[in-house]
Amino acid sequence: MGVISKELLLVIPGVLPSLTIALMGVMLGKIDINREVNHKTISNMVYYFLTPCMVFSTLHQRDFDFKEFATIGGAALLLIVAMTPIAFSAKRLAKIKENGYCLPIIFMNTGNISLPIALLLFGTEGLAKAIMFHMVNILVLYSFGVYLVSGKSGIGQFLRIPALYATVLGILVAKVSLPLPPLVQDVCSIAERGIDVLALAAIPLLIVDLGYSMSQADLSQLRNGVTGAYLRVLLGPVLALALIYCGRVLGLLPIGPGLDPATALWYRTTEAIIVLNAAMPGPIMAYLLNVKFENCPKQAASMLMVGTLAGIVTVPFFLYVIKHFILTG
Repeated sequence: MGVISKELLLVIPGVLPSLTIALMGVMLGKIDINREVNHKTISNMVYYFLTPCMVFSTLHQRDFDFKEFATIGGAALLLIVAMTPIAFSAKRLAKIKENGYCLPIIFMNTGNISLPIALLLFGTEGLAKAIMFHMVNILVLYSFGVYLVSGKSGIGQFLRIPALYATVLGILVAKVSLPLPPLVQDVCSIAERGIDVLALAAIPLLIVDLGYSMSQADLSQLRNGVTGAYLRVLLGPVLALALIYCGRVLGLLPIGPGLDPATALWYRTTEAIIVLNAAMPGPIMAYLLNVKFENCPKQAASMLMVGTLAGIVTVPFFLYVIKHFILTG
């Protein structure tokens, strides 16, 4: 337990601010007797405006290796695919009709909890890998996830996702260097700083709204939330470990004394980031989509709250697994 407590100290700083802000949302819900806070307005503001700012802010200063991106992004996609039938089975067992129940089980909170932990444990190299995983998770959430809760499919629906354009623009700014006049450079720099500031508002606003919704939750929703939350934080990393084992057997993630130390560290860090993200609770963005499309947001809020609390215990355990069975493997 003494060893695990070291990992616990890494998780608490990532989780505690979210819980504190959510508590403020709960207090707001208790004060707002007349229900004057409009969930839909907040979710639309975050979906169309603040989230794209956050995605662009995350990407535009990062340099990406597309081969590395394919490895990490492929793992993220496989984990999402693997969790999808599990989530739908849980939905049927819970006798819930809305697909929004599945989103916090399928997708991971790869942003405000895992990114700080990745930086603390693995430095800038780990942070870069974690951002790649985060980007794929967000893109699939805002395409496949939107389809699940809205019932609308097709290229037109996909092209209406604001975060998609923020992703493309962020990568272009990061990868392409154009000679611009000094005045244009100054204007672009000011615009980038403004976007970075706006990006800071996305997560806190979402968490406050999440807490507000939790103030209206009942015990039946809490029960369903416990089931979905534990599927996410326990089964997710187990699937990730199975995926890594298969990758090693197939030679996609080679291991052995013959590897160059730098190359071995690259592969082991990649594996660690995959397990770390798979161990995360459901994302707040899933709750945002459930609110926006009016698809069981209260169940999603309950699931996210229970999953975040459970993560205080489960994430340190899987960090211990990463430290002693992956990085030393």
